[in-house]
Amino acid sequence: MQKEKPFYTYRDIEHWEGNWELIDGVPYLLASPSFEHQYVVGQLHLALASHFQARGCHVILAPFNVQLDPEEPERMAKTVVQPDLSVVCRVEQIGNRRMKGAPDLVVEVLSPSTALRDRNQKYYLYEKYGVHEYWMVDPSNRTIEVLSWQDGRFEQRAVFGPSDELVSFWQPDLTVSLAPVFPPEESDV
Repeated sequence: MQKEKPFYTYRDIEHWEGNWELIDGVPYLLASPSFEHQYVVGQLHLALASHFQARGCHVILAPFNVQLDPEEPERMAKTVVQPDLSVVCRVEQIGNRRMKGAPDLVVEVLSPSTALRDRNQKYYLYEKYGVHEYWMVDPSNRTIEVLSWQDGRFEQRAVFGPSDELVSFWQPDLTVSLAPVFPPEESDV
């Protein structure tokens, strides 16, 4: 007989040591990111902040809690994630310790410990809650996969490499030159 896994809410994990995500009641400890991961996050933050600042949107760096289901009572939430970058244009969603509801744009930088979760569980969560656009950044392959939400699901998809200029489906005037996003290949990180 298989033992049932424990089910957690935000109330259970909010004071645990370290940075935790909670997906459908299952807690995940977030590993300390690598230099390469932080380099990519920093470069994308610069590009996104310069684009969205004039539009009244906020670009939020992890760790910052995102409670995707805004109807769930705060401490009883079963799904609270910490995307590497979130773009939020509805400022009323942002509280001091978390935001409630789906960000407009989510960026996740894949690492060996998170890639499967980012490509599967988080993909379906972001799709379910209506994130307009989801960028999955793969530093090892030096690519960014862009998924755009339409008619209740992610439908449009494009993959951009380091010599490309990424163009957003959600915000067509948002373009990001990817050459400076990835650290130089000769860097031993």
